[in-house]
Amino acid sequence: MIKIPDEYFKSETRLDFEITETMKRAWGIQLTLLDQVMEIADRHHIKLWLDYGSLLGAVRHNGYVPWDDDIDICMERPNYMRFLFILEKELPEYCRVRSFYTTPGYTEPKAFISNRDKLDIGLKETIDIAKSKNDDHSLTESEITDIYYGLPYVAGIDLYPLDYAPKNQEKWNLIRQIYIAVYDLAMRFEDYKASGELEGYLVQIEELLNVSLERDENLRFSLWKLADSVAQMTTRAEADSMLWYPDTAMRTTDMRRPISAYNETILTDFEMLKAPIPADFKGVLSICYGEGYMTPVRAGGTHEYPFYKVQQEYIDNVNKPQQ
Repeated sequence: MIKIPDEYFKSETRLDFEITETMKRAWGIQLTLLDQVMEIADRHHIKLWLDYGSLLGAVRHNGYVPWDDDIDICMERPNYMRFLFILEKELPEYCRVRSFYTTPGYTEPKAFISNRDKLDIGLKETIDIAKSKNDDHSLTESEITDIYYGLPYVAGIDLYPLDYAPKNQEKWNLIRQIYIAVYDLAMRFEDYKASGELEGYLVQIEELLNVSLERDENLRFSLWKLADSVAQMTTRAEADSMLWYPDTAMRTTDMRRPISAYNETILTDFEMLKAPIPADFKGVLSICYGEGYMTPVRAGGTHEYPFYKVQQEYIDNVNKPQQ
């Protein structure tokens, strides 16, 4: 198991960007989880790879991109579907694996592996419902905080399923268009509901895919799962490339990666760990970030930096003295 020295948590500056002690401790949580996840995957002969910003960071910085605050990993869909339940069973029981398939009502087309279920808001009587695997002692939230380097935050790793894209261009265009339609309906569900357009689009999708969607409180969740089902329509034998399908809905560039890029896996430095990346990492990074991926560009991510800002604000608000 990874041992992170106290010196690692000291604030430092990389590429003129300050990484605070709190962020270094948040990195420590993620690195601890990554070490555990990699060990479980290796034991079950499941291949995973660093992806997106973490792959870029490993290649360009031998660790995090200095202004990044999360870890991204990916695996092929068949392994993803197995691994979610393996993780639930084998990670410490205070950890959580959130996905369409492990968490009712979850609305993210990727999994999130976290160090805990909820924030430690400083209430000593707050008891985590899970028990340690080693004994029958229920862990308090503060005990979980102590395990994770003194931080009260929910932190973790994003796990992306790579689905297959058909070799046939006409079939790819069709599946891509269907996926985008269902994804868009799930993503903009409230907007379509407010405009009165939701029902008409639902009927079109039901007819196109020969499905029936219950008009209940779980309708949006059903749409997310339906989009995920569309992403799984192509088998590996029919494909020569793969991708995380939401990329085709969110980006204008073609994000399909050749399956051959992942035929071999190599280990590279990621902070104090050795982490797996595809042997053709150059091809994957060029697809994701363009040919100039080795030139650092400080850009905003998909969430506010740092990720724990909102969590700390909530903790401060809960513990604010009553007027």
